[in-house]
Amino acid sequence: MMMVGMGAGLAAAFGGAAASAQSSDAQLPKEVTDYRGRHVALGTARRIACIGGAITETLYALGAQDRIVAVDTTSTWPVDALKNKKSLGYMRSISAEGVLSVQPDLILSLNDAGPPTALEQLMASSVPVIMVDSTPTPETILSRTRFLANVVACQKQGEALCQRITQGFDALAQWRAALPTPPLKAIFVMSMQNGRPMVAGAGTAADSMIKLTGCVNAAGTMHGYKMLNDEALIPMAPQVVLLMEQSAERIQSELMGTAAFMQTPAGQSKGFVPMEGGHMLGFGPDTPHVALELAQKINVFRKPA
Repeated sequence: MMMVGMGAGLAAAFGGAAASAQSSDAQLPKEVTDYRGRHVALGTARRIACIGGAITETLYALGAQDRIVAVDTTSTWPVDALKNKKSLGYMRSISAEGVLSVQPDLILSLNDAGPPTALEQLMASSVPVIMVDSTPTPETILSRTRFLANVVACQKQGEALCQRITQGFDALAQWRAALPTPPLKAIFVMSMQNGRPMVAGAGTAADSMIKLTGCVNAAGTMHGYKMLNDEALIPMAPQVVLLMEQSAERIQSELMGTAAFMQTPAGQSKGFVPMEGGHMLGFGPDTPHVALELAQKINVFRKPA
């Protein structure tokens, strides 16, 4: 088993509130077992490199943002993260040399980061690397929050944050329970290639988010991301199309220009719902509020009974 190191810091309340608590290196756990079952020895945590938006958002929510020295480009929430921290590039094309160049004393990475060779190089370095669960579910958000709170010695803040997350999911469940039936059919379109949409199926963060909003994923019978031809898209009959704000205008324009999409309910009603991509798909602590906001936007396209 590999063993590695980490340490200390400051914890302010979620949302930039003034309350803070000082943590000494002595309060950090001596060792943690990461998502891959690796035993990681901890030393100090004053210069953390975050690979994965959910990790960055969680550390900000715990008040540990001052300990972060660099983030990857999926760390779009809070918006200050990419503005104020050094960039490590895209989480699935990380450079080991680039990460180590920011001189971190701890690297926190989502398990689906890559490429594998870069992660192996980081794990072989003298800097401790902790791999973190990236499963897009409410249960993982809570377990990941507690895990990261323990890693940075912010357990009290972590429990308070988990309580707020749970309350948020409870409110979201109440919203879903009050929705009329049948549920709306939605799809998430990641991109367009030659007039064909790249759509999210089962096992994706988009699929999980669609379900949280109370909708059915019209593409849920397929797995992962797939390009759809006209014959596949038309019978799905989506009523709503979810898009990332970053590419929404271009994708919407292309879809509206295809005869197949215009035969769907979403095409006929222009049922597009854009949202900032990292916020929608990151599955960080703010997810219950993100899902509720998205659900309310989607509900506009529900036809009166």
